[in-house]
Amino acid sequence: MLLKSLIRPSVRPMEAASLIGRRYASIMGSLSPAEGSTRNGKRLGRGPGSGKGKTSGRGQKGQKARGSVKPWFEGGQTPIYKLFPKWGFDSHVMQPQFVNLDRLQHLIDNGRLDASKPITMRELYKTGQFGTMKHGIKILAGKCPGAFTSKIEVSASKASATAIQRIEQLGGKFTAEYYTPFNLRVLTRPEAALAKFGRIPIRAQPISRKSIEYYRSEEHNGYMVNAPNPPTIKPKYVKKVKQSALMAKLQELEARVAEGETRSATKGFVDSK
Repeated sequence: MLLKSLIRPSVRPMEAASLIGRRYASIMGSLSPAEGSTRNGKRLGRGPGSGKGKTSGRGQKGQKARGSVKPWFEGGQTPIYKLFPKWGFDSHVMQPQFVNLDRLQHLIDNGRLDASKPITMRELYKTGQFGTMKHGIKILAGKCPGAFTSKIEVSASKASATAIQRIEQLGGKFTAEYYTPFNLRVLTRPEAALAKFGRIPIRAQPISRKSIEYYRSEEHNGYMVNAPNPPTIKPKYVKKVKQSALMAKLQELEARVAEGETRSATKGFVDSK
């Protein structure tokens, strides 16, 4: 409409169409990117006249002219991260995420957890306060266990003795349950497991001696305390101590003397010393 209004009324229809076409063509020809929004690539090795010929801006010979050098490389000298002593270490043991009782009470007070219903690690994950919980959650009493005042039925990977005592004092219940990282992901996000596998995978059982003993312990409120078919544990290996035949004979003679036999049984052995 704007272009039509610019055309004089005395212009014939055919001439008006040609003017509109030329107007569009002139606009398309003047289109260009905004200044500074594009940048031409650096053309290397295109002759000495380009300014980037021959060595392509890398100088002559040397390590940096032939390949990339890591930014922390110091020419072969002892690097700074090896010059000074270190303290501590990074543990490779899979540790659960620690949660204090006062934090659980804060979530209950804010309505993020319902104390009237059983609280599992799925409910804790849905609060959005504990990340992915890859290796589970361990409940601790914290510095002020008295701040926790709710009666709850909660289950987690582990809990300290003080935390269990505080929960049970208020009439609640704690249960320690074993989950692998995969099973914990299925527990917290079952919709993703159904979409990927079409079913809920079977929950794994603990296989290490340490885990089986922990979750079968009444002290830790393990979920396998009264389980019908708990995993079995192989007997501990007892190293056999080799004993010479002479020492075995001596012990046999000493036992006979202790039973009241005459000392003549060991007289010959004593005289031979």
